[in-house]
Amino acid sequence: MDVLLVDDEPKNLFALSALLEDLGACIHCASSGEEALRQVLRRQFAAILLDVRMPGIDGFETAAAIRSLERTRRVPIIFLSAQRDRRADGRDRLSEFILKPVDPDIIRPRVAEHLARFKKN
Repeated sequence: MDVLLVDDEPKNLFALSALLEDLGACIHCASSGEEALRQVLRRQFAAILLDVRMPGIDGFETAAAIRSLERTRRVPIIFLSAQRDRRADGRDRLSEFILKPVDPDIIRPRVAEHLARFKKN
């Protein structure tokens, strides 16, 4: 089971990786929306944690591109941002929004749930 972390800040990728490493998933990191899309084309992910504010393709644009592909349309996406963004409201039921700084007691169970669901399928 693979999880993709997408954030333009290396320290955030490091912290998220450390936070999730013992959940039994292989953690992959991308530092841009473009890099995330390349990785999504190469492998199947159980979940994607996606920073909203990134240079170039932002998190919402990246998610739209991921959702446009048939094989990745149903991959759960957890949007991460330091500020609430109205664009996160009304997203599909496979998306959720978590504010930064990320609370381990919130993010770990959410990712674990997605991993368990992926394992069943």
